[in-house]
Amino acid sequence: MASKRRKKRRRASLSSLLLFLGVLSLMETQAAHHKHMIQFTMVGTGSSLLEYFIVDFLDDVQVFSFNKYNHQLIAKEAWISQVLGAKFIEDTWQKLVDHEKSFLWFLRKLMQNSTKSDMNHTVQLFILCEIERNNQLGNEIQIAVNGQDFCWLDEKYGDWFIMVPEAEPFKPILTSNLWTTQRKHYMQEYCIDTMKKILQHSSIKKNVPPEVTVSYHEAMDGITTLSCSATGFYPSSILLHWQKKEKKIVVGKESSSGLLPNADSTFYQRVFIELPPEETGTNYDCVVEHIELGTPKVYPAHVKSSKKRSRTLTLAILGVVILVLSSIASFIMWHKIKTGYSIHECVTIEDIQLDLQGH
Repeated sequence: MASKRRKKRRRASLSSLLLFLGVLSLMETQAAHHKHMIQFTMVGTGSSLLEYFIVDFLDDVQVFSFNKYNHQLIAKEAWISQVLGAKFIEDTWQKLVDHEKSFLWFLRKLMQNSTKSDMNHTVQLFILCEIERNNQLGNEIQIAVNGQDFCWLDEKYGDWFIMVPEAEPFKPILTSNLWTTQRKHYMQEYCIDTMKKILQHSSIKKNVPPEVTVSYHEAMDGITTLSCSATGFYPSSILLHWQKKEKKIVVGKESSSGLLPNADSTFYQRVFIELPPEETGTNYDCVVEHIELGTPKVYPAHVKSSKKRSRTLTLAILGVVILVLSSIASFIMWHKIKTGYSIHECVTIEDIQLDLQGH
């Protein structure tokens, strides 16, 4: 009996451990920050759409695509369609086809007072939703016409912002109860819920830590530039900054390349700082924060402080040598002219040595 009880306790302990590990794994998965962006692009006149395509990104990686020519909703990976289900794919496809009529209506209303109804216009619609720890952070909608901001909505502020006068007639429609209800339903079902379903099955891309490189460049004017670059990392959220003796550099003294994409869907960023001549660059560190690094990592700038002084001394000696040789050459030319030589004769090193020996 005692043996059976011990076995039951071991099984219970093992089950509890597995359950704990499973919950911990789920929490780690949900703790990550994720974003889902759907981009619509239309080119057309008031009478027809010449171009109409949609690209769907999850964590900056393409998930779906659709265009008016093949009328197919194409998933990047087959398992994505299986996870979402055939009915969801079919309903989404039908909505994308119906959206053609809505965008054509938008173009007609946009051009109803225009004298050039046959002119092509490009309309872009950006839909963005974000989650962190499985909680919704917020939604954004932006509309651009011919590359310029038209209007946008940030649900944190709860109102549409009109960017150009041409967008004013659309505000009553955008703020109507009917359109607001449809928008909220669309954002929840096709932006938030779709993202969660895909992430519950598998991540679109594995996290990758950044490769960090710290370097410095010393200019002739004595100014030293420290550079810290991080590349090949995913996801895109990262923080880079310079510090001196564990004190953060005041904002404004640093410059940054901004976040840039790599060809393999990873990211790149660089921060650099210019130091005055009295600073050698010692005791400066680049601090990098990324989810795959765990705690913030410190990368020191390995600057040889003697290098600048050595270079300055070398340049000073070289300058003195050049000045001395120039003075001697000028004296010899003056001496040759005085003694009857042509001014066009070249003064060589041998001339200088012979003339010095003669004196």
